Order: sequence, then C-alpha cells, then structure tokens
Amino acid sequence: MEQIIKRLTFALILLLAGSIFAPSFGQTSPKAETALAQYLEGNIAQAKQTANEAINADKNDALAYAVRGCSEQFDYNFAAAQADLEKAIRLSPGNGACQSLLADCYRLNNNTIALSKTTANKAISLLPSPKTAFEYYARALAYYTVEKDKEAMADFTKSIELNPRNVRALSKRGSMFYSAKQDDLAIADFTKSININPRYSIPYYSRGNAYLNQQKLEQAIADYTKAVEFDPKFADAWFNRAVAYKRMQKYEQALADYSKVITLTPKDFDAYNNRGHVYFMQQQYDLAMTDYNKAIELNPGLANSYVFRGNTYTRKQQPELALKDLNKAIELNSKYADAWMERGHVYYNKKVYDEALLNYNKVIELAPQNANGYLYAGFVHHDKQHFNQAINHYNKAIELDDKNMYAYVNRADAYEAIGNSKQAIVDRKKYADLGGKIAATGSNTMKSLFPSGTFDPALAKSGLARGLSTIRGRACSKFDGLRFDAAGVKVVLFPVTPYLEEWYEMRDKKEDKKTSVYMSNEANQYRIETTADNEGRFAFEGLKPGKYFIQIIHSFNQLKTARVYTGQDTRQNGPVREITNYYYDQDYTVGRSKRLEKFVEIKEDGETKKITLANGLIKSCAF
Repeated sequence: MEQIIKRLTFALILLLAGSIFAPSFGQTSPKAETALAQYLEGNIAQAKQTANEAINADKNDALAYAVRGCSEQFDYNFAAAQADLEKAIRLSPGNGACQSLLADCYRLNNNTIALSKTTANKAISLLPSPKTAFEYYARALAYYTVEKDKEAMADFTKSIELNPRNVRALSKRGSMFYSAKQDDLAIADFTKSININPRYSIPYYSRGNAYLNQQKLEQAIADYTKAVEFDPKFADAWFNRAVAYKRMQKYEQALADYSKVITLTPKDFDAYNNRGHVYFMQQQYDLAMTDYNKAIELNPGLANSYVFRGNTYTRKQQPELALKDLNKAIELNSKYADAWMERGHVYYNKKVYDEALLNYNKVIELAPQNANGYLYAGFVHHDKQHFNQAINHYNKAIELDDKNMYAYVNRADAYEAIGNSKQAIVDRKKYADLGGKIAATGSNTMKSLFPSGTFDPALAKSGLARGLSTIRGRACSKFDGLRFDAAGVKVVLFPVTPYLEEWYEMRDKKEDKKTSVYMSNEANQYRIETTADNEGRFAFEGLKPGKYFIQIIHSFNQLKTARVYTGQDTRQNGPVREITNYYYDQDYTVGRSKRLEKFVEIKEDGETKKITLANGLIKSCAF
C-alpha cells in the first residue's frame, strides 16, 4: 500500500531565458537581468532578492516582477506569484511569455483547468515566431499546459540549444522524459543541470524520482538527501525519500521522513496515508488508524484513504467496519479496482463466495492486466470446488505474471482434484523453483477426486421445483440369504444434472479402494432428504416430471452366532475309546454397509413411481 508519487511540482515551473533577457519585456534594468541569470541557473533565493531590489529601484520593471513571481512559486506563495505575474502583464501588455507564466501559475495553484488552458492558448497565439531561448521556453510551457507534448518537447529542446546553461529548461525537459518513462534520457538532463549548478535542489530531486522508478533505491536516497540538504523545506523530497526507505523496509527512517513532511505541510493527507502504511507494515494498527483518520479528515472525498482504513479494520478483525469503508470508497470512485479487490477479500474471508466473486470479477473488468484479480477469482471457484473454472483463472493469472507462485501451487491442487496428477507435479515443481516451500511428506494413498465440470445451481434448483408427482420406495439389503430393511436410514434425492451425470460416470470408472469420487459441497446442498420407516419404506412428494437420482447408505450391524469349542472328554468303553467334544454358542455383530441407489424418471405430472432399492433380487423387499 503506497501512494502513487505525483510530486514533480517544481520541475514544471517557469524557466525564463534567452539571451540574458527577453526583448519583449521592453526596457529593463541590469538588476532584473542579473535576477534572471540567477534564476536560470537555479539560484532561486538570490534571484528573488535581486528582483526585489530591481522593483524597489523601478516599480515599472516588468522582467523583475516576472522573475520574482516565478521565484515565489518555489515557496508555494501562489497568490503572491500570481499578483506579480499579473503586474508584469499590465506593464508589458501583449507579452506572450508573461501569459504563459501566468497560465502555469494558475495550473500549479489548483485554479480551474479551463482558465489555465485559456491563458496558455492566448500565450501561444502571441508567440508565433519565438526569437530567444526564453520565448521558446515560454511557448513550450504553454504547449505543455494544453497537453501538446510533442510541440512542447521541441520548444524546450530549442531553448536549450540557444542557452545550454538553461538549467530550468533542462529540468523541465527531463521531467517530460520521466513522464514518458524514458528514465535514462531524464537522468541525463538532470545530471547536466546538476553539473551546471551542483547546489540546485530540484535536479537532485527529479533524478531521485527517475532512480526510484528504476528501483535504484540507494541512488534515489542519495539524491533526495542532497535535495533536502540544499533546501530543508523541500517537502516532496522528504516524502519521496520516505517512499524509498519504505521500499527498503527501513521503516524507522521512513517514519521520520513522513513526520518531517507533516511538520512542513500539516495538511498533506498523502503524508498521513503513507505514514499510516508504514505503521500498518509494522502491525501497529492503532497508529495506522489514527493517520488514516487524519487523512480522511483532511480530504473526506479521497477514496483510497477509506480503502487503507478498511484494510486496517480487516486486520483488526472488524469486517463490518471494513465493509463500510470499502463501500464508501467505491461510492466515491466506482472505477477504483483496489477498492473492489479489498472488498472481495472481506467477503472471501467471511466465506460469502458469491459476493467475493462479484467483486473480483469487477477487478478483472476494471484492471484486466491485474494478475491477482484472476488469482483471487480462482480461489473462489476453487473453494466452491469449480475446479475447471479455477484452473482457467489460474491460467490467466500465470499468463499475466509467470512468476505468480500462488497461481501455480493452487492450480496444482485443482489439477489433483480432477485426477490430473502429472500436471499437478509440474506445477508444484514450478512453485518450488519460484521460492515456494513444499515440505517432504509421507504418501497419502487415498485420493479424493471431483468432477471437472461446473455445477449449475440454477439448473438444480429448477429440477427441484414443485409438481404433483410422487416417488414411493422401499430399501433392503441382503446378506447371508437374509433380508435387512433399511429402517430409520436417511434417503436422499438429487435432480439429475450434467454435473451429477459426470460425477456418476467418474465414480463408476475411477472409484476403487484407493480413490473416492465426490460431488462438490454446493452440489450436495441441492437435494431432498427423508427417513425410511421401520420397514425401509420412504416417499418423495411434490415432484415435477424429470429425472432423479436416489441414494441410501444402508449401514447396520448384523447379529450372528458362532459355536465356540471349549474342550473334550475321553473315556474307554471296553475295547472302544469314546471322545465327547463340548461347545457353546457366542453372539457377535458384523458391521454392514451398502450403497443403494437408482435413477428414476417421472414422465408425466401427477404420476406415482414405485421403486425398490436393494443390493440383489429380494422379492420380499418389493414395495
């Protein structure tokens, strides 16, 4: 659980540049030119101070106001920045560069997108043919605002060609490379910026982001450390260094950095969320909950905070509160796949499988490349003993992530359940190759198999619908030439479905002393039960026309008697020797069990069908 990094704010801010100043500003002072030069090389504090001196000397110096306005943005003083840029425009009407800077200020200050884009389009119209590095940069910034990235990149490049020491342009172009996932090109531009001004914090921060994206965590931390060394108030650098520490499982350092961010920007709900994640990883759930509560207080409309808090409620074994938060997250953002995923987990843990599957299927719809959506849907089908569907979902999870060890080991179990032991062995080996632990065990000679097809509960329910027909029967077993009535024995009736037929055929072919074949737990629920009377008689009433399967497990103890030898007497009767043997009768019991079953078809509604369930021809057992 980690907040997505979107902290590239300063890399998007103004670069003024050209030949030292832009002719479009008209008459300007040497101090304003100096301020511009300082700004271009990333010496922001000095640029702001020098611009103030220029303004104090000449209240009509448009370039000085523009430089000071851009510098104010580095301290998040957007209102002051906007005021200075608007002043520059009043002093230099029709200045396309100032229009572009103001458009960017609107965007960074969270003003309406429409206003930002309107102002940017005006800037573009006022800069048809840039002549200086500054004008190319300004137009590039306007193109960026209206999302014309190709044109923006071309103008940033031209600006750098005209002024190779233009650190702000290099940083901005590097940020565009970063956004386009061209990390190596981004790192090259940020490194050039650092070589020009090794004390400028932003290129370190931006290069750290690229390293973080490449999972080069030590290098990222080194760059973030440089950024906060040169700008201790650089909250975003503290934030992203905490992210890197968290990924390295250096939780105490991460907590310290997130706490620093909160000190600098106490209304940063992302910092509370992310610090909460670290507490969560340390199983300090109460502290995590406190941070998530604060994040929700600061921004009650942010769906992910409710997901994070919901996860914590789950760990605290409070599933109803977890569901409440996850429902709220989905209400706020119905396309938030993680919210559906976590809600699926809650239902799965509660064994509410249909709801869990609904949520996992929604994850698959919203994020079809998410392997875990298929994995968890496979778990549900697996637990419902829908083994073919489970295997299909595990297949998809492996297709999307061939190192998903849990998909392999669970697919192995599913294959085993339908009798495909060969493929199960292959999958378990793959699981072990990926780092899974499979302990050596003794061999279990008894196998349990299930049909590979999927049970259709709607079809079974329909098969048990009410009708006017009746099945009456009697059940007996024959042993030692004697009849034994199935007195008090449970009799079950199933509607015949393709799943049941597959089970019956599989049992007929594969069941033996070492193998048992079962129906799924769900299939076993769709049945009618009754109990035979003392003569083994039973009845099922209210049936509709259709095919049924009736089964009895007739288990009982048979009383038997054995003659036991106890000894003998011997006596001599003249020439004849007489021997007398002595015996007594001893009663004992023998456990008997017989599976009695039959398919029965009712063709017309209102029909009464009479049947006998027996393990042999027993005329006296007939109904």
